Amino acid sequence: MNSPHPHLPTLETVKNRARAMLPMLREQAAATETNRSVLPETVAALHEAGLTRICQPSRFGGYELGWDAPVDLGRILAGACPSTAWLVSIVGPHSAYIGRFPIEAQEVVWADSKGAVLAGSTVSRGGTIRREGDGLRVDGQFGFSSGVDHAPWGFVIGTVEDDGAAVTCLLPRADFDISDTWHVAGMRGTGTKDMMIKDAYVPPHLFISTGDLVTPDPPGAAYSESELYWVEYAPYVATTLMGPVLGAAEGALTTYTESTKSRIGAMFGDRPADSMSVQLRLAESAAEFRAAELLVEAQMTYLRAHVATRGAVSSEKQIEFGRDRAYATRLCVSLVHRLVQQMGASGLYDSNPVQRFFRDLSAMAAQFGIGWDRNMAPAGRQMLGIDNGAQHFWKT
Repeated sequence: MNSPHPHLPTLETVKNRARAMLPMLREQAAATETNRSVLPETVAALHEAGLTRICQPSRFGGYELGWDAPVDLGRILAGACPSTAWLVSIVGPHSAYIGRFPIEAQEVVWADSKGAVLAGSTVSRGGTIRREGDGLRVDGQFGFSSGVDHAPWGFVIGTVEDDGAAVTCLLPRADFDISDTWHVAGMRGTGTKDMMIKDAYVPPHLFISTGDLVTPDPPGAAYSESELYWVEYAPYVATTLMGPVLGAAEGALTTYTESTKSRIGAMFGDRPADSMSVQLRLAESAAEFRAAELLVEAQMTYLRAHVATRGAVSSEKQIEFGRDRAYATRLCVSLVHRLVQQMGASGLYDSNPVQRFFRDLSAMAAQFGIGWDRNMAPAGRQMLGIDNGAQHFWKT
């Protein structure tokens, strides 16, 4: 799943650029959290390194690196700053989504915003979409738009009130304001605020049936050979969540291990590293991380092989994937929670980086693509021969 274009950087090249940013991201992690949005200088550095171009069509300055790239880069970056990782591996693939639109829409979006962050919303907070002639009229509040502070374009996925059609609408920054709703316990730095759309008219070339967009071979597939734009969207994009999850857990595990090697107890002057309870809990957390890692690797291996078939991933397999992502996420939350508890009172401080990883992982675990109840219940029903009841958000 590397770039099909030899003149573009390889995935390994871009991963090395991400690794080079880690010292800066660690230094800025607390400030990013306090800012409740990725810092402008960080976004500029991401642009400079090409990390916002990984899923963008090459004809518009992108790298077309495939679905491995958001997962791998998210894992690398989240070891230093999960919020920055989210911007790259969750918001970044919005470029793949836009790349599936008809070429007319792509030309408008990327006319003057090459490599830009593209914010999206799948949650209406009373927002409306209505027919108006050949176009649509969008108005109101749409939520959970990560990275919207930095986005010259946004999109909303919703239902047309007139006929119940599921549509995706593209909107320039002039058509929406930002509502600062993102006051949360974890992943504060993602800036996942709401878009306030101001009675915007969306012309026919800037919206499309969401069903047409997420099924195999959407309109944009005619303009690129990359699987980003022709595979069935859901099973591939869902894996991108696991990059930040694994990276945050790995970052916590590494940070705790390194700090514990030299730590001296504040009250008794003992070495926590010499304690059997510390050793046992650290080893258990490491085993949980390895189990989570293997679940994700198995899913990615299956999807890589499946690309060659150009076929859809069965609904049964997608249900299994959702189950495994949810379970891997729970393992990661569990292993970091154990480490925080082992740190005693020092684990309570917001300034403790292991505590920050725990807050961020707990917030990530609430995302519907890896949420426990939403993904486990359908898997249980499927095993019992009951209609699994699963629906993707763009079909509801």
